[in-house]
Amino acid sequence: MKRTQCFAVAIWLIQAFILRPSAGAQSPSLDSMLIKALSTDELLPVLVDSAIKFSPERKRLAGNEQYAAANLQISKNAIFSAVNLQSSYLYGTNYTAVNSQAGTVPGPNLTTSQSGFYNMGVGIQLPVSFILNRKHMIKAGRSQVIMATAEKENSELSTRLEVIRLYQDFKLAHKILAICTRNKLASQVNNSMAEKDFINGQLTIDRLSLVSESLNRSTLEYETYLNRFETSYMQLETFTGINLSNLIMRVK
Repeated sequence: MKRTQCFAVAIWLIQAFILRPSAGAQSPSLDSMLIKALSTDELLPVLVDSAIKFSPERKRLAGNEQYAAANLQISKNAIFSAVNLQSSYLYGTNYTAVNSQAGTVPGPNLTTSQSGFYNMGVGIQLPVSFILNRKHMIKAGRSQVIMATAEKENSELSTRLEVIRLYQDFKLAHKILAICTRNKLASQVNNSMAEKDFINGQLTIDRLSLVSESLNRSTLEYETYLNRFETSYMQLETFTGINLSNLIMRVK
């Protein structure tokens, strides 16, 4: 957030708290929408959802969860690596012996034929250690999925808590800046009146010094809390990945 934008926000606060519009004034402007949004906390759920989606840590943990789920599936399917499909084809000459009939030369007659044969089968070779450890491998894979899921959920919870903290800091900075703005304006008015009274001889130099010192304190306080407001604004925008000005404009 640029300093000019923060100064514009400060002007909204001045308009809202110092120069309040009359009852017949025009409809709410950006300053009143900001005040309404902070009073009802309707920005908070939007900021939380945006921060969770925007979080790089959540994206990394979501990848870990998918990785653990893939490893679990690999553990379940590992048994199929021991299954072998075997097939072969044989081709050659077969010899068949047939007994001689009566009246012929003694001894069997040999006949030949050519043919092919297909062989197919399924074989399984499993180490005993694999058989004993398979259920433990699957259980370990499921545990990894549970841990990865829990880690992602814990990250989301941490993100929610951090958004709440940043949002509360932003609200506090907003309220204090409004007070500092009023004090600074009041001190400026008092200082101007004191200078006129001093010129007219109606105010001593000591009294003028006190008024000027009060103006300096209120100015320093205003600049300090304007800086804190700027910091809170930029931190909230950076962490949630959302434009607060556009979000405030959508407040109804």
